[in-house]
Amino acid sequence: MRRDDRSLNSDNGTTGFTFHFQISNGGSRKACSVRVQAPNHRDHRDAAEFVRHNWPTIEAMARENMARCPGGNRTVEIDMP
Repeated sequence: MRRDDRSLNSDNGTTGFTFHFQISNGGSRKACSVRVQAPNHRDHRDAAEFVRHNWPTIEAMARENMARCPGGNRTVEIDMP
C-alpha cells in the first residue's frame, strides 16, 4: 500500500490522505485508492490506522465500485471522524 498526503483545502481545516492498493478481480489485479479526509490535527499514522481498522468495509466498497463501473474511477472517499 502506498500513501500520498496533501492538503485538500486549507479553508475547511482538513487534510487528504490517499492510500493506493490493488485488488484481484477475475484473475487480474486492479489499481484502487482510498482517500481519507481528516481534520488537520490528525496525521498520516491516524489515517493509516483508520484505513486498517475499516479495511473490510473499504474493500467491499471498492469491489462494489468495480462491479458497477468496470473501467471507471476506483477511488473510495471517506471522511474520518
